[in-house]
Amino acid sequence: MGVIFTESTDMASAKNTGGLLYNVISFVAPHVDQGFVDVLNEVLRKTGHFLGYGILSVLVFLALKNTNRDRLRNLVRRPWGIYLRDLWRLEWSFIGVMAAIGMATYDEIHQTFIPSRTGRWQDVVIDTSGAIAMQVVVYLLAMRKLKQSGSATPQAELISTR
Repeated sequence: MGVIFTESTDMASAKNTGGLLYNVISFVAPHVDQGFVDVLNEVLRKTGHFLGYGILSVLVFLALKNTNRDRLRNLVRRPWGIYLRDLWRLEWSFIGVMAAIGMATYDEIHQTFIPSRTGRWQDVVIDTSGAIAMQVVVYLLAMRKLKQSGSATPQAELISTR
C-alpha cells in the first residue's frame, strides 16, 4: 500500500512519468516521436493500475489463506492442502477484491485534491478488473495444484476439544 500511496502523489503524475519515459526512450532512440511516448506512457500507467491492484488483491488473499492455515493446521486430522478449501475460498477472494476496490476508491478520491492529478472512476474500474483477473489466476493455480496432488477421500475435519 506504501507504493500505491507514493504513486498517488504529484511525483507520479502523468507529466512527470511522461518526461522520464521520454528521456529514457530518447537515450536509446534519439528521434522518438513525442506522440508515441505519450501513448506509451498512458498504456504503461493503466497497466500499472491493473497489475498493482491485482497484486494487492492477491496479497490480501494470501494473508487470509495463510492465517487460516496457521490457525487450523493443528486441528485437522489430515495433511494440509489436499482439499480446495485449503487452497482457495470464495470469501478470501471476495475480501481481496473488496480491499482493492476500497484502496482504489480512496486513491482516486485523494488524487482529486492534488492539482497535478485527476481522480477518475474509470481508474477504479481498471483497478477492480485487475483484482478480479488476478483472483481468477489464483483460483486456476489452486485447481492446478489440487489436480497435480490428487484428490483425497473425505475425512473428519476437526478434532474435538471436549
